[in-house]
Amino acid sequence: MEILISAGNWPPQPWVEGLSKSDLVDKVHVWPTEQNLEQVQVLLVWKPLPKGVVDKLPNLRFISSMGAGVEHLLGDPQIPLDLPVARIVDDRLKGDMTNFVMMGVVMHQRDMLQVLSNQKMSKWERHHYPKLKVGILGLGQLGSHLGKALVNAGFEVSGYSRSQKQIEGIDAFHGDQLAEFLSDLDVLVNLLPVTEHTVGFLNYNLFSQLKQGCYLINVARGAHLNEADLIKALEEQLLSGALLDVFKEEPLPSNHPFWSHPKITITPHIASVTTPSSAMKLVLENCRRLQSGEPFLHLVDLSRGY
Repeated sequence: MEILISAGNWPPQPWVEGLSKSDLVDKVHVWPTEQNLEQVQVLLVWKPLPKGVVDKLPNLRFISSMGAGVEHLLGDPQIPLDLPVARIVDDRLKGDMTNFVMMGVVMHQRDMLQVLSNQKMSKWERHHYPKLKVGILGLGQLGSHLGKALVNAGFEVSGYSRSQKQIEGIDAFHGDQLAEFLSDLDVLVNLLPVTEHTVGFLNYNLFSQLKQGCYLINVARGAHLNEADLIKALEEQLLSGALLDVFKEEPLPSNHPFWSHPKITITPHIASVTTPSSAMKLVLENCRRLQSGEPFLHLVDLSRGY
């Protein structure tokens, strides 16, 4: 079969080299291209799909995001509604995300920014650290993996999702139980998908329902966060601080107020990054399933956003 890659700002070459080694794949194209694409059956996409691409693919049978997110495909009128669309669910992605958030939680718990500042001043200051209750917004593949790891590390963990979930060791909330979920957290981690219902979800109204001094970690998408509301919540001490890995505009502009805010820690969207050599195993498995007529793995409902 033939595959077309539309990788946005990602280097496509690792994908081309890896996929081309498979006996399933006859040819890999990279958009933009002037080559004939009539035999392309599989489209791999990252970032918004350029206009006119699908029109050149009369035999397209399957679309896959090149990452865990699918917000770049939501509402795209180019995508035929009868085509299966999948996302990347990869153990390495889950592990990397869990490790990053664990780092953020422990750094907050141990007040490591202050410890590092003390080192610069040759200041020896010891203090006891509290046991924290960590709440996870979103209990999908990433959220449930993180929750189990936090439980195993000795943290008290709760989670909130759209539908009811049962995960051993995690106090799970859903539906209209959001306020109850938020009320007694020490750390709030956002792992929600981006949908029409979750854009701007992290706003002043939500922050005001948290226990005063709660710490925010956003590793999902920048679209979830009302940036002005975060600054207001920090100034009013509703929140004690925030670790932000994702932003509405990336790279974050150099004049953005987040850079200089003393209670905000910024990382450049590195919490969990797709590794082509690992992620393409799933892509190739779905290619095999396309040939054999078996059900695809990790399909998404674009109307729901996940």
